[in-house]
Amino acid sequence: MSTQCRYCGEAVRPDSMFCPACGQLIGAVGGAVPPFPGRAPAANPESPSAPAAPAPTLAPVPLPAPRPASGAKRPEPARRPSTKAPSAGAAAAEAPAADAAAPAAAKPAAKAAPAVPTSVVLPDGRRLDLDRVLVFGRSPEQGAPAHDGVPVRLDDPGRAMSRVHLVLRPVNGAVTATDPGSANGTLLERDGVQYALVAGTASALVPGDRLLLGDVTLSVV
Repeated sequence: MSTQCRYCGEAVRPDSMFCPACGQLIGAVGGAVPPFPGRAPAANPESPSAPAAPAPTLAPVPLPAPRPASGAKRPEPARRPSTKAPSAGAAAAEAPAADAAAPAAAKPAAKAAPAVPTSVVLPDGRRLDLDRVLVFGRSPEQGAPAHDGVPVRLDDPGRAMSRVHLVLRPVNGAVTATDPGSANGTLLERDGVQYALVAGTASALVPGDRLLLGDVTLSVV
């Protein structure tokens, strides 16, 4: 079932926000999908500052010991440590003991780098390597050169896909997905949760992700 765009008369899907022919806004999509999470929001500068910590309580000053009574034996003063440098033999003997007493510093464990996908599986079972820029859409041949990519035409009998709908690009040891501004948008499904790609913003992919382009699903492996 389809409706017509009130601007150009093109047939559009009932749940489309934009006309795929003229790009005009024709309605709101039901069941809004949350956008793909980006950076964490900055701290609110107007939030009240934490209360100042109370000033520490000073410990009482100890009073001097009472003077001994006459006739009592006064304690001998403590001997000062010798300032003479120890001999080479004594220093060598003390070095292993000090090394054994010092705890070994624990080395931080290296953080494993995230896995990078190597290919994408099309609905017909074809597998394309992600070692080059791939441009997907209903008719991406004319728009692919603008992204320096290889066009990949996908069957779209329901016309829910734009001519240039999605760009997959390997960059800096990762693979990103970018929706250049399609009419119906692109969904990224990860761990069973769907996110809407922000138009014009690259999102890094990991193996196991699924990309939903209208009625077409691409699997990243």
